[in-house]
Amino acid sequence: MVVYLIELMPSDVRTAGFSLAYSLATALFGGFTPAVCTWLIHMTGNRAMPGLWLSFAAAAGLSAALTTKRGP
Repeated sequence: MVVYLIELMPSDVRTAGFSLAYSLATALFGGFTPAVCTWLIHMTGNRAMPGLWLSFAAAAGLSAALTTKRGP
């Protein structure tokens, strides 16, 4: 997936485009994970709810990988 994302960007903006996409994904899923997991546990009372958050992140990655357009 990483190689596909790098090749998806035009060569003149490849570094900036990939670093922006990677940083945003890391900030959204990595930065908010402790807060989201704490909130999920607090709202449901189920201490296994962080697994739901991880499953959501995996499903988002899988759907992105499946919807990418293949090259010629």
